[in-house]
Amino acid sequence: MPKIYQIIAVSVLSSVLCACVTQNYENNEENPVIEQSSSDDEIALTRISLAMGYLNMGNTTQAKLNLEKAKRFAPHLTKVYTAFAHYYDTVEEPEQAITAFEKALSLDADDADTLNNYGVFLCKQAAYDESEKYMLKAIAVPSYLQVSQSYENLALCQLENKRFDKAELYLAKSIAHSPANSSALFQMLRLQYAMGKYDEALLYLKRYEKSTRRFTPNALALAFKAYQKINNQKIAKNYAAMLVKMFPNSYESQQYILNGLQQVEADTLASQFVNLNKSKNNEPKKRVMVLSPNKKTGISLKAKPQSKNKLLENEKNTANQSLVNNTDNKDTVTDTKSTIKNKTTQTIGKALLTESLKPTSSVKTVEKNLDRKRDNSIASSLVGKVDSKVASNAKNKVEVLTSDNKNTQKEQYSSAKSLSKNSNSLAIPTHIIAKGEGLFTISKKYNIKMSQIERWNKIKRSEILNVGDVIYLADPKKAHKR
Repeated sequence: MPKIYQIIAVSVLSSVLCACVTQNYENNEENPVIEQSSSDDEIALTRISLAMGYLNMGNTTQAKLNLEKAKRFAPHLTKVYTAFAHYYDTVEEPEQAITAFEKALSLDADDADTLNNYGVFLCKQAAYDESEKYMLKAIAVPSYLQVSQSYENLALCQLENKRFDKAELYLAKSIAHSPANSSALFQMLRLQYAMGKYDEALLYLKRYEKSTRRFTPNALALAFKAYQKINNQKIAKNYAAMLVKMFPNSYESQQYILNGLQQVEADTLASQFVNLNKSKNNEPKKRVMVLSPNKKTGISLKAKPQSKNKLLENEKNTANQSLVNNTDNKDTVTDTKSTIKNKTTQTIGKALLTESLKPTSSVKTVEKNLDRKRDNSIASSLVGKVDSKVASNAKNKVEVLTSDNKNTQKEQYSSAKSLSKNSNSLAIPTHIIAKGEGLFTISKKYNIKMSQIERWNKIKRSEILNVGDVIYLADPKKAHKR
């Protein structure tokens, strides 16, 4: 990442150049003897400058030796520990780098250079939120002058985090603080191209060219691609000709000759932006589970549930009324059968949920009531209210429906029946999915492994849970009675 530790070298060199100079006259005023005296801090800064030079050349041994000497001269100098952090980062010792940064901030919590460099380091470690916090602290220091560079660092860090909106905001702030910052202008050109804003990208291209007054292979290739996107082939070819002529040995030039620059570096960023938007658009909308669509009963999870017999009676009356109103149409009987089937299945589900919330109820009692009410009432209520032929067809279809509902009922009650060898009440701990919850949240909340929750509920980790879903928190086959 650019400009990571520029400030260290600049501040060190400026401090070294400001060493104290005195003049002494020994018996001859015309020939003064110039003496230079340096404080311990100035000597430490000189050692830091030497260490950074050795580090850039790859001589880590001499770099650390000079840093240790700087520490002996000025153990309380913030820049000493910032330089140590840079050294540890270079030799890939992130834990020690963090310790050095924390030590520097303990000596001066408002040192903007240290805050900025710490933020850049944290971004490299993918700690994006912490990185943003420290760099914004550096920008907030009133005496800090490198605001534009810090905003640019923030933008680049957000791009690594795939936060294109924040990257665009911080680049705009960087350019506002330094309109001639060619690096920020080029990054904004690259970002606008990736986001598909080609007209705006070309505006920043012109500002970049005016600011830098020189060309690079990357910039020429990106200009070529941007003009191609707006179908201005003439200008696009001009940029391609400049690329091949000025940088014939560059990677971009070779790619243009081979395949017409089908893919440049900014296209990779554009693909990331497109995929990110697709994933957001394809996210399934969360459905709200309605436990009871019957407005008359008004049953919901928080409402006081009615008795199972009353529920079945209401559903039966609704089905009967639907058949009476449509006796002249055979197709209507088929639709009514579907309505009865759906509502009976919903009633079974509501009864099961009610029993899971009321530990004193019996699974076998519920099953008996459901079978008796469904088998004896639904078919008989149809007879006499429609003509004999329609009634006969309806009765046959209700018998098929009854068989289907029995199978559905047995599947929904299978896990509950396996827990109830006697007529005692069940003791299966459950959790009802709320908004924003998933398997990971439930696992942490109840200190249960996700694999166990998946096995107990016969679900996969990739499945989407809906609001209102009931999740077992224990093995239904081995749950103990209360």
